[in-house]
Amino acid sequence: MKMNFRSRKIITKRLRRSLFYSLLITFVALNWFARLPQGRQQKLYRNLPRFAGYKLYYFSNLSASMTDFLGITGHDSVVAYQGALPIKNLVVGGYPKPGLSHKVTAEAQHLMRSGFTVCYSPELRHPLWVANHVPAGRRLPESPRPPFKSDPEARNSPKPSDYAKTGYDRGHMAPNWSISTCHGPEAQKQSFLLSNICPQMPGLNRGPWRKIEHLITDVWPSKYGDIWVITGACSSSKNKRLPSGIEIPDGFYKVIVAHKKNKLRVLALYMSQESGYGVFPRTKIVSVDELESLTGVDFLADLPDEIENQLEAEKPTRLWPAGWKGNIKLLIALFKP
Repeated sequence: MKMNFRSRKIITKRLRRSLFYSLLITFVALNWFARLPQGRQQKLYRNLPRFAGYKLYYFSNLSASMTDFLGITGHDSVVAYQGALPIKNLVVGGYPKPGLSHKVTAEAQHLMRSGFTVCYSPELRHPLWVANHVPAGRRLPESPRPPFKSDPEARNSPKPSDYAKTGYDRGHMAPNWSISTCHGPEAQKQSFLLSNICPQMPGLNRGPWRKIEHLITDVWPSKYGDIWVITGACSSSKNKRLPSGIEIPDGFYKVIVAHKKNKLRVLALYMSQESGYGVFPRTKIVSVDELESLTGVDFLADLPDEIENQLEAEKPTRLWPAGWKGNIKLLIALFKP
């Protein structure tokens, strides 16, 4: 018996509805999984084939990132704050106090640049930390990429050849893209001095690290106003070095601060050298307290104690929301050559 048109239409409608609800349930389940504690996630990954585990990681974090960026899920570390921020030489909340040896700390040089400040270690031959400012507002045209150069002001500065054939990228601490488009070509040339560079694994430098740099420069300022960033290297636990003597850090961090309409917002991330190209930055969020325990560095010490303690103790569960426009900006930025 042939099925009439009305019956086919009803079945098609039911199939579409079933497909919609199946996709919705899958999306919600993936989002829920992405927010489980890391220990529970890892336990499940170990029981799955490698391919299936990677697909679960990718699609669960993709769904969570989408709802986080739209502001539907997650929360930030944000407090009410009136008045001007304590900022010295583009470093918000006071200079970080490194928990390294007294010798390294004593020898560290503070080098003022256009739009950023470098705390450089002649012993490690890379920066301990770098602070840069990302103003809100219109951006400058992109400048041609300049060559890397030794820094005449930095003691024991590396040479460009010191990184050749090492397997490591020359990773900017004050980002090329941000400095170029926010502060102009002369500042960009300063960002290519090797006092601003650390050895970074290619997967990290070209993957999650790059994504965060684009969010900070291209997406968040239009929503959250001026942004200040402290970027640092976590010293090698095994004293690993390149043949030229440049220390290879275990990992890198960012402390990102925005202040707009009496709201002070802080986000901290830590990424190890092994954070590969496909890693989602949202999985690398830590509280400032956790970062201080990991690095031995004291951040934001010049903020009032009650503000500092609250911001540092709370761990955000998402990257800052960007909205639909912000997501489109990020995609355009990431697919630029």
